[in-house]
Parts: sequence; C-alpha cells; structure tokens
Amino acid sequence: MKLRYLFALLAIATVLGFYSCEKDDDEPPESNVFSRLYISYSNYNPNTSATKFNNVVLLPFSDDSLMSKGAAPSLTDAKGGRSIYFNPSAQLVFQSSNYALEADTFINKMTIGLTGGLSNSGRISHRFLNNVRGMVFHPSLDKLYAINIKPDTSRFYVLDRPRGLTTFHKPGQTYQFKNDNEYWDVTIVKSGLVVSKSGTNGGVEIYDNLIVSRDSTINSVDPSKILTVENSSNIQGMSVDTVNNMLALTDYVQQGTATNPTYVGRILIFDDYNAISQASGTIKPSRIIEGVSTKLLQPVDVELDFRKESKYLYVADPVSKAVYRFLKSDNGNVAPNATYTYSQSGIMFSPMGISLDARN
Repeated sequence: MKLRYLFALLAIATVLGFYSCEKDDDEPPESNVFSRLYISYSNYNPNTSATKFNNVVLLPFSDDSLMSKGAAPSLTDAKGGRSIYFNPSAQLVFQSSNYALEADTFINKMTIGLTGGLSNSGRISHRFLNNVRGMVFHPSLDKLYAINIKPDTSRFYVLDRPRGLTTFHKPGQTYQFKNDNEYWDVTIVKSGLVVSKSGTNGGVEIYDNLIVSRDSTINSVDPSKILTVENSSNIQGMSVDTVNNMLALTDYVQQGTATNPTYVGRILIFDDYNAISQASGTIKPSRIIEGVSTKLLQPVDVELDFRKESKYLYVADPVSKAVYRFLKSDNGNVAPNATYTYSQSGIMFSPMGISLDARN
C-alpha cells in the first residue's frame, strides 16, 4: 500500500511540475531569431562622487524599423570604453578601455542574459593591455586575440581560456607585427587572421595559419598578403561577412587645422571578399557610401549582418555621436536607414565600437 501511495504522489508531483513550467499567457514567446547590437561608449566621468557614465548600450531589436526600440544602457569598469566584441560561443561580451583619462589595463567581460542583457563578469588584467583595439575569439582553440598598439610597437596578444580569467594573466602567445603599422581591427577567416590598418597605404593584411602557430613569442610576423585600398586615408573598422562574401571598411579624411579639424567619412564595401583575399597589391571598393546625406564624419567601426541575404550594416561615428544603419546595397550619397544616439546628464555620448549578434 505504501508503494501505491508513493506512486500516486509522484504522479501528482509530475503533473504539477509540468504545469508550473508552462509559460504564462502574457509572457513573450521565446525566439531564436534576433538582432542585438552592443555599443561601446568612450565617455567617462572621473569624478568618483558623481553619477557614473554608462559605457555600453544594448539595442535588442537593431533590425527593427525603430532601431532604438528597447535600448538598455549598462555600466562596466572601463574608464571610457573602446572596442567591444561578442562571440556566441564564448557567451561573453569583451570590452577594452579608451585609456584617455586614466590608466586602465583591463579587458572587461560581461555575461549575456536570455534576452541579451549584460552583467559584469570580471576583468582580464595585464600591464600590456593598455591600448587594445581589435579583439576576436576562436571557439575551438578557446583563445582571445587582442591587438595592442604602443608608440613604438604593434603587438598581438593571445589570451588562453579567457572565459575563466578574472585576474592578472600573462598572454599565452605574443606576436609583434613586422611592419609596425597603425593596426585597428581583426577577425579570423578559416585559419588566418585578417587585420585592418590605417595611415598611408592603408588597407588589409592577411596572416595565413597564424592562429595555429604554437610559438610563444614571435618578434617579427610577416603578412601572407598585403592589400592596399586605393585613395584611403584613415581605415579603422572592419567587418568580413563570409556568409554573403562581403568586406566593409571605415575610412575618413581629416581636414582643417589641428585645433579646428573637420572630417569627411565613408564606408568602403567590397562585394567579393573571396576574390580579394586571394589577390595582392591595390584593391578597389565595389561601392562607397559617402556624401553629406550619409552624415558620416569619422566612422571608426562597422558591422555587417552575417545572416543569409541580410539587409543591414551598422556604423559607429564618435564625431557625429551616432550609430548609423545603412542598407548593405547602398552606394554614394544616401541617408542612413536609421540612427541611434545616446545621452546622459545632457551630454551626447561618443560611440567607439559596436558588435552585432544576429541569428536566424
């Protein structure tokens, strides 16, 4: 008899558990289709007794007609944010510091909630991480690659198992670029690193098979391919869309004087990345988004939507103090498809980096 009562109680518990796990009718349905844009802002309030400035904003519906829908600001420990990077395999957002007002030698980490919300999750600390620009994560190797620029050296640091790092950590590998250019952004395509570079003869350098190297230190890394973009001035942000076979780069021209500069920005789009990645020498954009209507002044970062036949690209412009959305098919003097700006305490904030998490 006791056994029969036990079975009855277990059955009742199972039924109650089933219904308690059902979603309420007023809860939004879960969806694996979304487009979340993470924006890093360089603004920092050194007055510790005053309200701190939020330095990250999440746009959970970045491909919505109203791009700003549901915008969620948050705060990390960065003393002014710079680059921001998300990889779904890491389930973390990494953010570097702008290092403008105070020394900050950390890469901040944030965990992702079910709806994309952020929570601080520690920092990776090392004295060499004082001017981090581009970052990229390799899932199967469990390594975070970070470009760090100093006045006399351009180095690439490889941080092993970054998800578990919360304190000081020595890089597992260190590479010094041979040409010591003004490197900015980085991504991984197959087994190679693709790096954007600014200044004279700016463009893209490709380092084939570098990520599988086991050397702990390489003091002079030769690029496998050097691709120079004709008539470029200040290439910085880069996005390689391997699904739709596209490359996008930010560029701008600085005019005026040192004390009163003016800027003219543009987005360079290459419609056949596979072809140019096998080329060498000078490469020419398929299309250029530029002109007064674009509102671009000093674009520093760009993100292509990687989904098949996706429509949008996103641009961060700290001088315009805005994040713009354009169509990937745009060309010439066209207005942005949508614009997002963020302000706090009456101050318009300057976006320095963006990272897109878009999935079907």
